[in-house]
Amino acid sequence: MSAITITKRDYNEWLEFCSQVQNSAAVAFNDTEKTQKLRIKRALTDYNFFVKTYFELYADADCADFHIDFANACLADPNFFGVAEWAREHAKSVHLTIIIPMWLIAHKQLTGMLLMGKNEDDACNLLSDLQAQLQYNKLFAHDFGEQYNFGSWEDGDFTTKDGIRFLAFGRDQSPRGARENEKRPNYGVVDDVDDDDIVHNPKRVDKVVKKILGAMYFALSIKGARFAMGGNRIHHNSILANIVGDTKPGAKKREGIYHSKVKAIENGKPAWWQRYSLQELLRKIAKTGTVLAKQEFFHETDIEGKIFKNKYFRFAKLPHLSKMDIIIGYFDPSFENSQTSDFKAVSVWGQDKFKRYCIKRFTRRCELEDVFEWMIKVEKNLPPGVGIIWYMEKQFYTRPVKKALRRACKKYKYPLSVLTDERQKPNKYTRMVRMEPEYSSGNVVYNVEEENDPDMVEGNLQVRGIEPGYNTADDAPDADEGAWFFLDQFVVSDSEDWNEDALGIGKHERNNDNAY
Repeated sequence: MSAITITKRDYNEWLEFCSQVQNSAAVAFNDTEKTQKLRIKRALTDYNFFVKTYFELYADADCADFHIDFANACLADPNFFGVAEWAREHAKSVHLTIIIPMWLIAHKQLTGMLLMGKNEDDACNLLSDLQAQLQYNKLFAHDFGEQYNFGSWEDGDFTTKDGIRFLAFGRDQSPRGARENEKRPNYGVVDDVDDDDIVHNPKRVDKVVKKILGAMYFALSIKGARFAMGGNRIHHNSILANIVGDTKPGAKKREGIYHSKVKAIENGKPAWWQRYSLQELLRKIAKTGTVLAKQEFFHETDIEGKIFKNKYFRFAKLPHLSKMDIIIGYFDPSFENSQTSDFKAVSVWGQDKFKRYCIKRFTRRCELEDVFEWMIKVEKNLPPGVGIIWYMEKQFYTRPVKKALRRACKKYKYPLSVLTDERQKPNKYTRMVRMEPEYSSGNVVYNVEEENDPDMVEGNLQVRGIEPGYNTADDAPDADEGAWFFLDQFVVSDSEDWNEDALGIGKHERNNDNAY
C-alpha cells in the first residue's frame, strides 16, 4: 500500500451517504412487537444475521467465517486483544470500525471508542460512517434505542445519548481527553495505519507501536477493554507485524493475542467464498502481478532470499511437454510435526537437455486424498504421448496413504501409479542448498502460465526462505529436491535409452504394488 494524501470527506458526500443509510435501514410499516422481539433475539446471537439485517449497504454477501469468529471472540472477552490480518478488500474496516462497535452497543457493552487512522483526516473519515449509522439507521434505533446526541465526525469527536464518546485521531497524535464523565472508553481500534513510507523507517514504526501500546491502550478502561487492529502485512517490520510480534520467521506472537490471519486464497479456495470466486481473485492477481498480490492478498513481502535470490526465479513459456527428456512429480506429504512441515507439496519438474522446468506445484494444507486427486487431474490433462513418473519417500508410504490413493483412484476411475524413493537421505538443508548452483547458473525456468497460481507463489516463497537457521515451511523445496534427484538419475545414452534401473522403473514393473 503506497503512501497517499488523505483529505477529509466532503460534507455533502457524507449527507448523501446518510440518505443511503436511512433508505436501506427503514422500519417496515407492518413491523409488529412480536416480529421485533424475535428479530432482536436472533440479532444478538447471530452476527451474520445482525449484519444483514441492520447493515444492508455493506451486506452484499454473507459474512465470512473469519468475520463471525472475530466478532464473537471480541464480544465474549471483555479484555479482547485481536488483530484482523485480512487480505485487501476483505472488509477489515467495515467490521472493526463500524459493525463490531454497533454489535457491542446492541449488547450494552460499549462505554466509549478510540479510533486511530493514518492521520486525523483518515480517522475522521472512518468515524463518519459510524456516525451515519448511529444517527440515521432507523431500524437499529428502533430495536436498540436512539443513539446519536451531539458532536461531529468532522472534529473527530461525538457522543451518544447514553454518554458513549467516540474519538478519532491519527497515528502521530494521542487520544485527547478520552474519558466522558465516569465513562472511560473500552474499545480501541487501529485501522490500516501502515503505508510504504513508514514501514521502511524502523524508528517511525517503533514510535507508532509504542503509542498504540502506550498512550492509546492505556487510555482504555483498566476494568476491561477490547482492542482490535486491522490491516494486511505489507512489510516484515510493519506496525501490524510488530503488534502481532512475529516480525521474523519463528518469532513468537504477542502473548494473549487473538490473531486472525486470512489470505485471499487458502488451500486453493477463496477465504471469503461467500463473496468472491476463485476466478475473480486470480484475474486480479494476474493483472497486478505476483509481488503486489503476495503483499495485498497473501501477507507475504518480497524479501530477498539469502541463498535462492529473487533474480534466480525466471518465468518463461515452456517447451512443449513432448519435448521434455523426462517429467518427474515428487510428493512430500509432510507428516513431521514441526513448524517447518505443515504443507503437502507436490513438485512437477521436466528436463530438456541442461534446463530444468518447474511445470506445476501443489502447496497446500489439506487432506491426502486432495493431493492424489490433483495428481490424477494433472496426469489426465497431459498431451498425448506425455507421461509423468510420480515418486514419494518410502517411509511415508504407509497404510493411510495407500488408502487415500485407492479412494482417489476409485473416485476418478484412474490407475495412478506412485513409486517410492528408496534413498537414505542426507541432511534436508544440505540437500536443498545443493540446488543453488543450477539456479544461479540460469538453468532453472518456471512455467510463466503458473506465475500467479497460489500454489506456485507459496512454493516459491518457501524456496526463498531456505537459509542457515531457517524456521519456515520447507515442504515445497524438499519436494523439488526429490524431483531433481530423479532428474539427475536420468541419463541419455547414445541410443537415447532411459536409464530405467537408476530411476527404479524396472524394479517397479517387477513389483507393482504401488499402482492402482
